[in-house]
Order: sequence, then C-alpha cells, then structure tokens
Amino acid sequence: MPDTLTARLSEPISRPELSKMWESERSSSPTGVGDAIAMRVTAPELDFVTEGDRVHLSFPSGSRDPEHSKLKVAFERAVHRYRPEVRVEWPPKTRKAG
Repeated sequence: MPDTLTARLSEPISRPELSKMWESERSSSPTGVGDAIAMRVTAPELDFVTEGDRVHLSFPSGSRDPEHSKLKVAFERAVHRYRPEVRVEWPPKTRKAG
C-alpha cells in the first residue's frame, strides 16, 4: 500500500511543474556533506496529486525513516530551486479513530 504525505504550499503549483522540480532534484548529485540524500540511490519516484495549495506525495512504502524527514527536506529543496518564495508546510498526520 503506498504511503502518502501531504504538504501545504503558500501558493498553488501545478502537478507537471512539481514533477519537473522533483525530477531535477532526483537527477542532481548531492554536493558536500550533511542533509543531502544520495538521490540516485534512495530518492523514490513520486506521484503528485494537487488540490489548490495542497499537494499529496505518494511513494512506495518501506522507508526506514517513518517521518520521511529526508524526503521532506529534498522536496522543499526541489521547490525552492525553482520557486524560492514558496513556503512548504507539513501538517501533522491525523490518525483515524478505531
């Protein structure tokens, strides 16, 4: 079952534009040391569904990082490379009662 993250952007960005941004991030080689992920090895392909200023990112399950913090940082970096003025927020996941 695919895992999904939801981000809220300070302004809407189309699905094709987000895909272009992410592919650019995936194909770039990380420079230096620190929070960069080894993109060619660990960055998954993402599917984007946009709803106004919200974007849902779907990718295969099985990550060792349950909060997906490295993926979130990489997504923000991809967006800011093309649109530095856009803010990205990660609303907390809500749990279903049951």
